[in-house]
Amino acid sequence: MKIVFRLNFHTVPGQSLWLKLATTLKETGVRFEQVLPLHWINAQQWEVDLDVEGGGAMELEYSYQFREESNGVELEEWNGPRHAAADPASQDALLLLDTWCSAGTVDYAFETKAFQAVMPARGPFMKPVVSSEANHTFQLRMAAVPEGLVPCLLGSVSEIGDWGWHHALPLLEVEANVWQTSAYLPADWWIEYKYGMYDAKLGCVVSLEAGENRTLASRQRGERQWTMVRDECYRRDSNGLYRAAGVAIPVFSLRSDKGLGVGEFADLKELADWASGIGMKLIQILPINDTTSSHDWTDSYPYSAISVFALHPLYLRIEDMGHAMPASFHEELDSSREWLNTMEHLDYEEVMKAKAKLTREVFTKHQKAIVSGDGFQKFLAENREWVVPYAVFCVKRDHYGTADFSKWGEWSAYSCGVVDAMAEASHPECAEVFYHIWLQYELDKQLADAVDHLHQCGLALKGDLPIGIDRQSVDAWAAPHLFKMDSQAGAPPDAFAVKGQNWGFPTYNWEIMREDGYAWWRSRFAQLSRYFDAYRIDHILGFFRIWQVPYEQVEGIMGWFDPALPVHIDEIRNRGIQFDFNRHCRPYIREHFLWERFGETTEEVKAQYLDACGYGYYQLREHVSNQRRIVEHFATWNTDDLLVNERAERMKHGLLDCASDVLFLEVPGSLGTLFHPRCSLHMTRSFQELDHDAKWRVDDLYVDYFYRRQENFWQARGYEKLPVMRRASSMLLCGEDLGMVPACVPGVLKELGILSLEIQRMPKASDTQFANLAHAPYMSVVSPSTHDMPTLRGWWHEDPHVTGNFAWQMLGLAFPKMNLSGEIAATILLQHLQSPAMWTIFPLQDLLAIDEELRNPDIDAERINVPAIMPYYWRYRMHLGMEELSAAEEFNGKIERILRATGRALRG
Repeated sequence: MKIVFRLNFHTVPGQSLWLKLATTLKETGVRFEQVLPLHWINAQQWEVDLDVEGGGAMELEYSYQFREESNGVELEEWNGPRHAAADPASQDALLLLDTWCSAGTVDYAFETKAFQAVMPARGPFMKPVVSSEANHTFQLRMAAVPEGLVPCLLGSVSEIGDWGWHHALPLLEVEANVWQTSAYLPADWWIEYKYGMYDAKLGCVVSLEAGENRTLASRQRGERQWTMVRDECYRRDSNGLYRAAGVAIPVFSLRSDKGLGVGEFADLKELADWASGIGMKLIQILPINDTTSSHDWTDSYPYSAISVFALHPLYLRIEDMGHAMPASFHEELDSSREWLNTMEHLDYEEVMKAKAKLTREVFTKHQKAIVSGDGFQKFLAENREWVVPYAVFCVKRDHYGTADFSKWGEWSAYSCGVVDAMAEASHPECAEVFYHIWLQYELDKQLADAVDHLHQCGLALKGDLPIGIDRQSVDAWAAPHLFKMDSQAGAPPDAFAVKGQNWGFPTYNWEIMREDGYAWWRSRFAQLSRYFDAYRIDHILGFFRIWQVPYEQVEGIMGWFDPALPVHIDEIRNRGIQFDFNRHCRPYIREHFLWERFGETTEEVKAQYLDACGYGYYQLREHVSNQRRIVEHFATWNTDDLLVNERAERMKHGLLDCASDVLFLEVPGSLGTLFHPRCSLHMTRSFQELDHDAKWRVDDLYVDYFYRRQENFWQARGYEKLPVMRRASSMLLCGEDLGMVPACVPGVLKELGILSLEIQRMPKASDTQFANLAHAPYMSVVSPSTHDMPTLRGWWHEDPHVTGNFAWQMLGLAFPKMNLSGEIAATILLQHLQSPAMWTIFPLQDLLAIDEELRNPDIDAERINVPAIMPYYWRYRMHLGMEELSAAEEFNGKIERILRATGRALRG
């Protein structure tokens, strides 16, 4: 018997395809596994033939693998192994005609949790009925089939309808989103066919798939032959693809009469009622993990979690905890609510103090009943692995007065047994541990309840996955080997932060994480999927490479990409650069520009911080030899004297500029042989004072390093990690791929079915000022702004020259007014809604911009974050309550009409 595996997949030289096959003999159960190379037939097809002699009936389990020779990428096809049955006793040949299963196929996006709330489930599935005369099986994968219709098969021979719309073969759904039918077709005929949509009530085809006809060439391999045709997806008309809209707002920004000075999980239910009422299908929020580190306003930063599993107590609604309390408790609660809800912004410290006091009163009064309760015990049993270490971390943080576990004495080194013992009833500190576990139990219940309400409203919830963890977190304490604690994650310089960004997070030790199949990440995604249907991967570029800043430096500009291919000293010299370590790698400090950098403090700086090296050159003294030492030195200068403080700031920033005035950064441990060019080195004095030839050669090396040499290497790193993240849950993945984007990134995201983010004022193309949203890919999210940017109104009045260009180029308007009018805001929103993108998600502030009466009169008060300021106080709150928003009939009606007119206002 001959078994033929033929795969449709477009390749180029240097790429190959492989078959991973497991054969199980039905009679004995013996299983054989093998990996076989497929042979190239043409640019679109690969094939391998197997000759089977006897052996009885067998089950085949197989999948295909793609390999890229240039960078070692090995990519498994999506959706698990395929299955087929073969029997040499009754068959001469089995032809398996397959199409590569790509995670980027639209139907796999429709199978995610994000669409379960908006697309009705089908079933029960049908058992396939195969005619005794049939010799072909056709199988199609198709999700999101319109109600009342089924896929069908129609083709050029009478057995499949002879293109007659009343004679097509309807397909049966044999498992979720897998449709199948069988027919007899002569194996030596050329056949053309298509899939279509069949209406059983009308008894005919109502539409055909887009694109050219599919074909089956002559495929005769034996008298008793069976052909299985597996077509990966229905070729959908791009105009008929599912498109929807959503709203983005941090939970802490929600305002309601019931909230205690902050948005709470329970407020998501009111937001859902409003959003579904105007036809939206998604709510997007910022990270909601606990960030309590220093018990002050700096903990308001939602991307610096002390646990990637624990929820933030900030979002707890006290009265929904269900424990009877005396009248005095409720009086205190009402008094605190009345006071805190009058505030324009979130007062993080006061809200946290109020909630901590009130929850401790509840726990103290009901501790025994709480801890012995079935719900609490069940939650503890199911989440013990993370919730006990988290609770103990919180207890020790408060006991020692710091989250810096290196200062915890005997507790500085994590011990699993010692930590677990604290959650035993006999331990003297168990009450404190149980208090923090109870908060997580209550938060879990309240968030789950809110999510259930969203789903009942036909809405999906989209979360946000921070790229980093807090350096002083339970994750770093319990598993320091997973992180590079001597490094800091950040971002290279851009238009928003010319010195780059330093987020302070440790970077990941990917080599160690790979050893257990990225178990930490997989458990993290499993936890996210308890609540979310989709999520935004913050700084998804970090899965290709992360911007890494040595711990002894402070500004992001002193970092480099990790991993990356550094430049060897021999390559530098071979490029004609007269390499001099002192000139190119040490801070370039010259007499003639000291006054420009330090002004009237120049002589003080020379006397206290610089050593003269002769010929007008200087070097930094040891106590200010790197940026961290500089910052720590001047931290002691903070006084009540404004003039002294200003003088110190001038010196500090001047010295920081001196420390960063280098052309190359040495790779640690390379003994002066490997280097990274410093990002934005063209702005340094060191570069500007090179001769013309040296500038040209350094620039050529710089361009090669940042824009050419790393691409294949980074592509392989992305394919190594992101498929694991994609498979870890059934959530819809959306990448935040803004900034300095390697050329390899769009292709990887497309292949893996990860939606990109498209921002009109941050185009991906370098040769345009604004993105044309009409060209946005379908597998994307378009949005007018993000939390790291000014709102639409804030951006509009920020730079009249830029917005003037935008008004003319994108709207056809000349001389727009300084303040964004509601009419123009509505036009911009309409452009987003008319884009081809799957999702259009609007920050609430940008939606409100269309109503000049309803929107906040204070534009700056709507800003959520300014990345260039670190730390920043994340405290934006809606200026109107959810009750007022829901009652704003004119505004809501206008939004709904716009959504309906663009086909994005969908009912569940």
